[in-house]
Amino acid sequence: MFKVGKTAGSSVIENARAARQERANQRLQEHAASVIQCNVKGYLTRIQIYKQWRREIDDVIGWEECDTSCLTHENNSKTQEPSSSTLDKINPSNKNLSTQQWQFASFGSNTLTGVYRNFSNVQPKTSESEDKTSSSESASDSAISSQSSLSKEKTCTTLCKETVSANNLHLNAKVDATELFYAIKKLLVVFDKRKDKARFQHLCRFLLYNVQNHASLKISYVALSLNKTLALKWILQVKRVLWIVCQYIQDYTESTAGKKTELPNNSLLFHMLTAFTDISDWKVMQKQTALHTPLRLICSNIICDIQNKGCMRVVGSVLVKDITNMKPDCLHHCFTILMRQVISSKCSEASIKSFAVDVLTVPSLFWHLENKASKCFASFTQSNILTSIVTSYHVGSTCPRDCGGGDDSVHSDCVIRVLCMLANIVHMLGVQPEVLDANNKQAVRLLNGLINYLYVNTTQQKSSTSTWHPVLGYFSQTGIEYSDSMSFVKMQLEYLWKPEFFRSIFRDVLSLESLHDATSLPIQAEQIIAKGSAEKHQKFTTKMSSYLKRMISSRPEQILLPTGGRKLEYEEVKSACNACLLYRKALAIFTHQLQLEMLTGLTFMDDVLCRLWRFICELGQSGGLQLFLSALSYPPDVAEPYFAVFTLFCDMTSHILSILDDVEFYEQQVPFHLEELLTISAFLRQFVFKVIWNKLVTDWESPMYSVFDSSHTLLMMLYDRDARRAFTPPNHWLCKTVKSSTIRNELDAGSPRAGLLLRKIPFVIPHKDRVIYFRSLVAANKNALGLVHDTDVAVYIRVHRSRLVADGFEQLNNLPTQALKGTIRVKFVNDLGLDEAGIDQDGVFKEFLEEIVRKVFNPDMNLFRVTNGEEAKLYPSPLSHIQDDHLTLFNFVGRILGKAVYEGIVLDIPFANFFLRHLLGHQNVALYSPIDELPSLDSEFYKNLTWVKRYEGDIGDLGLTFTYEEDVMGKIESRELIPGGSSTMVTNENRFMYIHTLAHYRLHTQIKQQTRAFVQGFRSLIPSTWTAMFSAPELQRLISGDNVDMDLTDLKSNVMYYGGFHSSHRLIKWLWDILERDYTARERAAFLKFVTSCSRPPLLGFAHLQPQFSIRCVEVPDDEDTGDTVATVLRGFLRLPSTWQSSKKGRGSQQHRHRLPTASTCFNLLKLPNYPNKDVLREKLKQAICNNTGFELS
Repeated sequence: MFKVGKTAGSSVIENARAARQERANQRLQEHAASVIQCNVKGYLTRIQIYKQWRREIDDVIGWEECDTSCLTHENNSKTQEPSSSTLDKINPSNKNLSTQQWQFASFGSNTLTGVYRNFSNVQPKTSESEDKTSSSESASDSAISSQSSLSKEKTCTTLCKETVSANNLHLNAKVDATELFYAIKKLLVVFDKRKDKARFQHLCRFLLYNVQNHASLKISYVALSLNKTLALKWILQVKRVLWIVCQYIQDYTESTAGKKTELPNNSLLFHMLTAFTDISDWKVMQKQTALHTPLRLICSNIICDIQNKGCMRVVGSVLVKDITNMKPDCLHHCFTILMRQVISSKCSEASIKSFAVDVLTVPSLFWHLENKASKCFASFTQSNILTSIVTSYHVGSTCPRDCGGGDDSVHSDCVIRVLCMLANIVHMLGVQPEVLDANNKQAVRLLNGLINYLYVNTTQQKSSTSTWHPVLGYFSQTGIEYSDSMSFVKMQLEYLWKPEFFRSIFRDVLSLESLHDATSLPIQAEQIIAKGSAEKHQKFTTKMSSYLKRMISSRPEQILLPTGGRKLEYEEVKSACNACLLYRKALAIFTHQLQLEMLTGLTFMDDVLCRLWRFICELGQSGGLQLFLSALSYPPDVAEPYFAVFTLFCDMTSHILSILDDVEFYEQQVPFHLEELLTISAFLRQFVFKVIWNKLVTDWESPMYSVFDSSHTLLMMLYDRDARRAFTPPNHWLCKTVKSSTIRNELDAGSPRAGLLLRKIPFVIPHKDRVIYFRSLVAANKNALGLVHDTDVAVYIRVHRSRLVADGFEQLNNLPTQALKGTIRVKFVNDLGLDEAGIDQDGVFKEFLEEIVRKVFNPDMNLFRVTNGEEAKLYPSPLSHIQDDHLTLFNFVGRILGKAVYEGIVLDIPFANFFLRHLLGHQNVALYSPIDELPSLDSEFYKNLTWVKRYEGDIGDLGLTFTYEEDVMGKIESRELIPGGSSTMVTNENRFMYIHTLAHYRLHTQIKQQTRAFVQGFRSLIPSTWTAMFSAPELQRLISGDNVDMDLTDLKSNVMYYGGFHSSHRLIKWLWDILERDYTARERAAFLKFVTSCSRPPLLGFAHLQPQFSIRCVEVPDDEDTGDTVATVLRGFLRLPSTWQSSKKGRGSQQHRHRLPTASTCFNLLKLPNYPNKDVLREKLKQAICNNTGFELS
């Protein structure tokens, strides 16, 4: 085919197109060059103008810039170039260039050529000049780099470092105010925060001097506020200057986050804010009184402007960081500007919210103001800011600014800031009680909101990162900025439990008139009045005396019982519930130490607890107690206020009961009558039972747990008091709403609620049922271990009667627990080394236990002592270390006692009550007071300590120290109760500590090792969960039997007869008749001890006595007795004389007639001769009991 070639015409067209394109490119290059040239000229012009304007302000204020100034800014901050309507924003911080140094990078040359030659003002340089220029540039860059590196290492404490000498300040230069205004205006146009820091600092000094020292309208800078032409522009300029001050403060705070540094020249910066926001510092206006009002409006306008920009947040952040180290004058200026912002806005809702969030969250702010800047503190109290905060600020779901994130550090910071806000508000309400009285409901609402925020974010949001806080205890926290101020925050929070503050909060409760009839007088009150002067001579301590006297005088004489009468809709009821809610949640969020301080402060306010009880009695239709039971079915938010009243009452009552001794509780009946305590305890029993039985509490995370815990604590304290010294009638503690058989069936079935009931309030179950359940636990344990009598393998031991303890210890101490729980057969060896006759069918082992217990618990062995007083109870001897290996021996004795309890063998061992609590582990429970148990050890010592407690004079005059002197083998040794106790004097302030420390030493520290070894041995056979259902007296009954009179009817029904005796036998009838009619209860106990070695009957009756109680007719002396035969049984049954009696006449028969009854305690067997008449039986039985005959092996 044919190709079409290029013609001449097409070539011309292409050339034309190329020429047009070339001309277009040239025009674009010319335009770009023009733009670049204009920008370069503009930039260079601005540089020259900026320098000129800075020189103008320097000349006006007398500032001479140094080479090393203005370079200590944050390394990553951005330079800001000012702009105007005719100037563009350009960042020259990276271009340190002059006109001769400009390089056109796009053209690779420093000169313009060709068509752009006319735009170039740059002359060609020689190589020498170029080298010099290059060297100069390199040196300049090196200097800037070195200076920038140095600025990175400097802290922000050198932010405004003085860079000029004193002769360059020229603060007293008389410069025309208008000239100063325009110079500042130009500076603000070209102002650069990094470059002009030192210059701006000097300008602030100059302005302060000008305002405070010049009275001429022509020279004073603030006189421009009266200039018609410049007034508005002057106001705008002042606003700009003050906001720059705030920016410098903010930069400091952000750059030193997490560091403890002091703001440099802080007084200057804050003084600048205060000087231009109030006319008091304006010298030129001091005599112009007619102008003060409009000038104050101008100041108010300036304040509102910087407030809207965030001045309050900026200043507040500085206070948060430096409040503890801030100087008084700086703190004065700082808080003054904050107050002016609120006042100038007329306490608007927005300003109040900002003040609360940014200022009140400063830790211990008002504490520092009160101690460092008292004038500011007084000014605040005279203002209405606190009233506005109380009435206008609503917490709701809001929290301090910047706390909305989910980060843990932000969350913990929020919690601490809210805590600081709470402390500051409480402090000021305590200082200004008139505000609290006038705005009681609003104040309670505000405090409740803050405390509820803390409650939700501390008690309900635990995590693995929880750490200890001195006020809030353990919760998740990360910040350390507030640690220095927490001690002052605690001081502020103490206003919560000061009398004036508390009485104002509880004004409605304390001022209500009683609905009770005041004519009735309780029995206890009559008894107290009848005692007359018998109690008036008692001395009390200064604190306790005044408290008890006020408590008794303010306590109503009539018994207060639940009656109702105040409807829940009443305002005073709502107010009281909210006040109780406030203190209840405060107790929940604070540390244990603060809780004790708060409860002590609350309970020592004479009539508060009594009035609160009266309010509860009158609450609702039938009394608050019934209301609290009904509230268990209410929604949580509805029931919360009512439970707050209940739990606060329980906590306060528990605390005061832990302080009172028996005299104050039982005789003086502080703070309640005993009849009232009966009502309270009965309700608490019913309430706690219902909570457990209805499964409202399953673990500590349950919503009702706090209510349950408070009520259960008070209930257990009352029960412990009653168990130690009864004030309730019989069966008072038993459950009345559910049958005991139902509870027992659920226990056998393993019901969780029945198990929780047994652990928490076992006393609602009859004691007999608990003992039966205990025996069932033992039986189940035996079955699990295969320890059934028919199948288990017995352990055989041989013991010499002369070495009973040593042989028993040697053969039993190393036995495994399972073997010790099994059957143990004992063979006694007499003094001749021969085995004694008899087969051990559990009876010999019982005798072995009785004999070894009789020896080891004998005080002569020095393992145990008896308490002082008539009861003579046993407890470990503090001097037992004299015995070799005494702790191992204590462990063995504990195992022996555990074996006896395990087998149901009762032993007559009377333990001291405080030692029984050790066995139960009750000495570690909350609010346990060792002083309560001291009478069971040494009643005389207890009286001496209570005398010290009630001593009215200066206790220091007695010369007591924190030491205890004891007799050790005839030598007096001194023991320090605390480290350095020998040099620590007992004073009126620490006497309570001394009393409780000394009681704790006597009851615990002295016998700590012995008790631990004994309890360890006992627990090896009897787990603590088995005995947790018993109180100390009940455990004593489990060990030694029931402490009641012997039930003869029960004994008659559970006795076995041998040798021809039967229930209708004349001798048996005589025996029962003698025991029932002729013997006293003590003599019947002696009879029981004669036969069984224990004076107390078995807990579950004689049907559970092992071995069973038996009576046998004997015809011959014990050494001739061969047991029952058909002939002897018939003779005994038919009352026929024996062959031995028939064959032995005279002296032999007379000896048989005067033979005494005997007993084999190992078999619980009574051996009775067939006496001819009742009188002989009575005489011989009494003689045998008094002489303690018998106790031999049959």
